Amino acid sequence: MGWSYRKSFGVSPFRINLSKKGISYSLGVKGARVNISSRGTYVSLSSHGITYRQKISGPAVPVRQTAPPIPSGGLTDNITSAHVDQLTDADSQAFITELNQKSRQASYVKRWGILPLCTILLILLLTPYGRQEEVMKPALILCFCCFAPLIYWLGKLDRKRFTMELYYDMDDRYQQVYRQFKDHFATFSQSSKIWQYLNTKNITDYKRNAGAGRLIKRARLRGVSASKMPMPYFMTNVAIPCISLNNMDLFFLPERLLIKRGKTFAAVFYKNLRITSNVTRFIESELLPGDAKVVDYTWQYVNKSGGPDRRFSSNQRLPICAYSEYMFTSDTGVFEVISTSKPLAMNDFADFLSKIGQMQRYR
Repeated sequence: MGWSYRKSFGVSPFRINLSKKGISYSLGVKGARVNISSRGTYVSLSSHGITYRQKISGPAVPVRQTAPPIPSGGLTDNITSAHVDQLTDADSQAFITELNQKSRQASYVKRWGILPLCTILLILLLTPYGRQEEVMKPALILCFCCFAPLIYWLGKLDRKRFTMELYYDMDDRYQQVYRQFKDHFATFSQSSKIWQYLNTKNITDYKRNAGAGRLIKRARLRGVSASKMPMPYFMTNVAIPCISLNNMDLFFLPERLLIKRGKTFAAVFYKNLRITSNVTRFIESELLPGDAKVVDYTWQYVNKSGGPDRRFSSNQRLPICAYSEYMFTSDTGVFEVISTSKPLAMNDFADFLSKIGQMQRYR
């Protein structure tokens, strides 16, 4: 039979907490308390707000951020976020500092286990004496006996060095809300095609471009996953939806957006993230998605009245589709645009993130 014990005493804002897991010390005020213990980061989510209990290795240092300006009034030629080192908001700085420190460490298994083993085996294969059967077999057995326990031990060290724990404790009401979070993301992921906008430019030769006034360079997403861990040994008790763009991954934690580019992370609380959406008329020249809503037709080459230009024998009739566009921006430099073939596919998910952001602002 399980049991639990917890007692807290002290003079605000400093308190000592006793539990069956040991002693911890906390400092802060209600709704914003940092907990110093031997375990990872704990986030309590409830209808009354968000509180944190986080393991820290030193005193907190205030961080001053200077944010690059975000374009306003529409899309620019190049659609890309600022450098990943600039994207983190002040609320996520301590969390991202720890995450980046762990992700940038070299693996002991690869450096001191696998690499030396491969080097020895390569030397054996390239050396005439080593390729002899009476030499190869004892050498392989010796390598296995030496490197198997070494790699196992190095793997344990790597796990201890790389493990990042992030656990969420939700009350019943918030759990019901979080289930909607996953359902809304599932609705978005079911869109037949999802693109990332890379750049856009205005054009004047609309007659040879199906009557369009703007060309958009887009690319299919690398992937959409209902649950994906940001890095090996990342431990959490919730599913993390992920959108894999061409140059970065977007991980949607319950309280913030986690961004990964290469081995570098950034994070933005939903209160600091803006998602604007609109339905646009897109002239589709590729294979028509199954869930696309066709609202009109045009021609690849049009005349002044909008009809087909008879001077071109191979003049395709092209559908005009009602696609949805979603622009992600933040004051720290996030700037990405995602488009779905299914109209309004991400509307519920985007609205949900906005509501979480409102709760974070007014808690």
